[in-house]
Amino acid sequence: MDQNGPQVPPFAPEEYERVTAAAHLLGQSPEDFVRDAALKAADDPFLKALGRTRDRIPRLAEVFATQDTRAADTSAAAWPDPAPMGSRDLREFPQHGHAA
Repeated sequence: MDQNGPQVPPFAPEEYERVTAAAHLLGQSPEDFVRDAALKAADDPFLKALGRTRDRIPRLAEVFATQDTRAADTSAAAWPDPAPMGSRDLREFPQHGHAA
């Protein structure tokens, strides 16, 4: 037994079968397979970034609190209506693959 205790967490019987089968496919023991999977998961860039959000959220909140929140009017009413198109305008567009 290892000084850190058993390396494989308790699995349900069908789960342990799947872990054992996957480990044997890679030529590893179930213990090595689980350890490698845990180490890879701990080194995941997404999880690292997620761990740093605890520090970043308060700083971002402070930045956003000091920003001018009055945004420019981007509603449809702020934009002028497009010029009306007549049949002459429609004839100027190329007709790709359409019968005339």
